[in-house]
Amino acid sequence: MSNQQLPACKLRNAPSVSHTAATNQGTYRMTNLSKDALKGFNDAAQSLRLYRRADLTDPDKGNSLIEALYVDPLPEQQIFVTMLRPNTTFLIGRKGTGKSTIFQRLQYELRKVKHQTSAYIDIKTLYESSQVDAALTERAQAAVGAMPREYIHRVLLHREFLRQFVLAIKDELSKRVKSTMWSRVREKVTRSHSELFEALDELLDDASEGRFISVLGIKNLKQKTSSTSAQKKEMIDGLDVAASASPELRAKATNNQSQSTNITNETEFGDVLMHSLDVNELISRLKSLLERLGIRNLYLLIDDFSELPFDAMKTVVDVLLAPLNNWSDEFVKLKIAAYPGRVYYGEIDKTKIDEIHLDLYRLYGLADVTKMEESAIDFTERLVRGRLSHFARGTLPEEYFDGELQEIWRTLFFATMGNPRNLGYLMHFLYESHLIYKQRLSRRAISEAARKYYEEKVESYFYIGKFLHESFNERSSIYSLKELLESIVKRARELRSHDSSVIRQIKGRPPTSHFHVPVTQEALLSSLELNFFLTKYFEMSDRDGRKVAVFALNFGLCDKYTISFGRPAGEREFRLYFVERIFDFTALLVAYLAKNQEIQCESCRTKFPIEQLEALRLYGMRCPKCGQGVCTVTNLSKKYAGTIAAVDEALLLPRMELGILQTLAQEGEPMRAGAIASELDCSYQMIGKRGKILANRGLLARDENDDGIRVFSISEEAKSVYFSAGDDSELDVGTKRS
Repeated sequence: MSNQQLPACKLRNAPSVSHTAATNQGTYRMTNLSKDALKGFNDAAQSLRLYRRADLTDPDKGNSLIEALYVDPLPEQQIFVTMLRPNTTFLIGRKGTGKSTIFQRLQYELRKVKHQTSAYIDIKTLYESSQVDAALTERAQAAVGAMPREYIHRVLLHREFLRQFVLAIKDELSKRVKSTMWSRVREKVTRSHSELFEALDELLDDASEGRFISVLGIKNLKQKTSSTSAQKKEMIDGLDVAASASPELRAKATNNQSQSTNITNETEFGDVLMHSLDVNELISRLKSLLERLGIRNLYLLIDDFSELPFDAMKTVVDVLLAPLNNWSDEFVKLKIAAYPGRVYYGEIDKTKIDEIHLDLYRLYGLADVTKMEESAIDFTERLVRGRLSHFARGTLPEEYFDGELQEIWRTLFFATMGNPRNLGYLMHFLYESHLIYKQRLSRRAISEAARKYYEEKVESYFYIGKFLHESFNERSSIYSLKELLESIVKRARELRSHDSSVIRQIKGRPPTSHFHVPVTQEALLSSLELNFFLTKYFEMSDRDGRKVAVFALNFGLCDKYTISFGRPAGEREFRLYFVERIFDFTALLVAYLAKNQEIQCESCRTKFPIEQLEALRLYGMRCPKCGQGVCTVTNLSKKYAGTIAAVDEALLLPRMELGILQTLAQEGEPMRAGAIASELDCSYQMIGKRGKILANRGLLARDENDDGIRVFSISEEAKSVYFSAGDDSELDVGTKRS
């Protein structure tokens, strides 16, 4: 952010003991904060950085702090109140928006209510654990003969889901038994909890041993295929020893037949699973057991839902979640945390569920842009004040910050877009760069911390994408987004010197951090938004009356590339500043599509110009050349094709493993699995499993520290291969500073 965009402010309510000091970063006012005050600020920052299910607990007393520290994004705790309702709810927001914190607050409250309970499932970790049991996969495949491996993986996913479901219920009920908050029924539960847990153990054994997975036995799937002449026939593709050794051959007689067979096979396989899993019996038994305690509602909390691959997401919903929701007679209520644009509803009726959106525009954007900003700034302030009042008792925010507090809160909002975890990281960087040196936190300091966050946590998305264990086209698609972002940033930098009647009214460098596109095109920016390069800021009508989506560039990115952030104040005309015609980037998106999108038939490999896309859509993307294949649209990077092709395929790794190596490289010291997990938003168990794989490849070392705790460190080989050849994450937009 340019200092010219923020008015000079007088210090308000500051302690009298302070002085100034000059550093290579500029001049900062000094403060004599106590060690407790410094520790309190750092503890507050760490509490906001906590990943997913890391509990907010008092380290001395061990009791939960969630009720005291929870800050609802809306007045009157509206989000928490909505989550408490016995309705199926989708909680939608990007990483760090507080979904898991809301889940914690919900479970804490439900423990006080005798007729409701909950079960929490980390679906990302569950999916991981269902994929790595190689021995079980081989045993299951041997049992069913010709069942394709991908189906076996799904069966294992279902089984693991059922196990974790029952285990989560047991865990929650155990907490209730021990909880003094449930003292009114504790005596009753204590007398019967042994019997109850024995019954749950029996149910758990059934799930583990296969009573609900009888699909592993010999099953026949009726496949219906249709020829191009629309004649239908039936054939039995048995999942027994009589099945073809190469069952795909029959399905590939023609492209039409293959597609029909695959769709039917998916559907009927799902039907077999639903029948064999007998979700009705599962629900009935659970309901009967929990009714002994007077429980009328079971809230099933599904975290990290959007982390699943789409086929696994679809299977989980169709075979497990939808039946649990639709067949439980109002007994099971789903609470599902997901990312924007990464939600599959299946047979869950959208008209009968609640949706809560935690990202900026969907949360506060129903009024005008000024009120949206005021609401988001208020939430940011309440978050910081709430954490500091708990962890730094007796120290006011005024003692940490330098400047008019309202402008400090505004800058913190710009730097984080009201994202709690991003705010935690920002405070952590401010603590390390300024507070430990007794320097007050100015708006300039916040900008520098935001830039560090961008460079360390956001910018590497593209560089890591080069080494992803994906196809060339998938990696090229990631780099095509880099090309798009470069075009956006270049244009924003060019507009700094643009001459127009509105720009001429602005003193100093004009802010050019925001732009708009028609709402019909905003989906093209969804991946950049999901990875925090952009944030949807508002929806407005532009000068031509079109409905447009206004986007803001990442605050730290703007600081790095000298783009002033925000909008000017003072003049009436500035109310519509974001939708001035110079900020219409529609032509830029069109040019990107024309240059980077490729339309190709999956069958005959014929390529078509982008101008034919609408015509192809009218005919279901059927190839006009061969008449049988389906055309697909892929975004490819022409500019970085050579960079991607130069990577040896033997070096490609899954994103999680690349993230582990990158975290260790950035920290430069051995780390525990839990510390790495907190950076990558996953469980420490997942880090342990992936760390072992990386160690076997010689990419990291697994040692023990002086306390006998296992720690990981990156190997010199991994450093030289992945992080010393030049990081090309930076955007190619010309000179960074001008």
